Amino acid sequence: MAQTGFYKGFVLLPHTVSRPIPKFFLTALFCILALAAFDTFAASDVSKKRTYGLRSGGEGHIQMRSLMAPVRHSATSKKTSTIPVTVILTVSNNKNVGHICNQAPRINDSLMSAWYQEPIPAGYLYDRERTHGKTNVTYRRTKAQKAEDKRLIDLINHAIGSDEVEQIMVLKGIMRMGSGAVTRLPFSSVNGCDELSITK
Repeated sequence: MAQTGFYKGFVLLPHTVSRPIPKFFLTALFCILALAAFDTFAASDVSKKRTYGLRSGGEGHIQMRSLMAPVRHSATSKKTSTIPVTVILTVSNNKNVGHICNQAPRINDSLMSAWYQEPIPAGYLYDRERTHGKTNVTYRRTKAQKAEDKRLIDLINHAIGSDEVEQIMVLKGIMRMGSGAVTRLPFSSVNGCDELSITK
């Protein structure tokens, strides 16, 4: 007959055939389930930090994946060389970093289309090796460089269907996060799309 009750060190479950389950087993099972639930919550928390939520407000700077782009040899030359460049975008709201990264294919397509129609002007690229220390983000020196910024920003915002992107910086070469790379930029921090867990 089924028994229910407590005995020393054991718990008898109802509708069982007198096979007591040790209390320590139930306690261990409870702890395992609690830890699993905590880990799931923590993983979700990290995912939100990397994508859409849990970011502070204000401007954000986003490092896109590096591209191979045509660059003019000089202001008057029609010859070009294809070199790696890294694009960093400034957005008005740092909370939208994940959304902008999800639009990366459209952004890259718009940039490549623009550059193959009109190659990157000589002297336009930001060269970290020749720039010591941090400079102001509005470091552009000529009207032509500012005009190129506006041309690219307008194309990007048209591609993503919003006016979220405010500024653009095109770096010479491939920039990998870490190794002091950020210290040679005009920003205190940069969000890398490669480091984000992209969700749709």
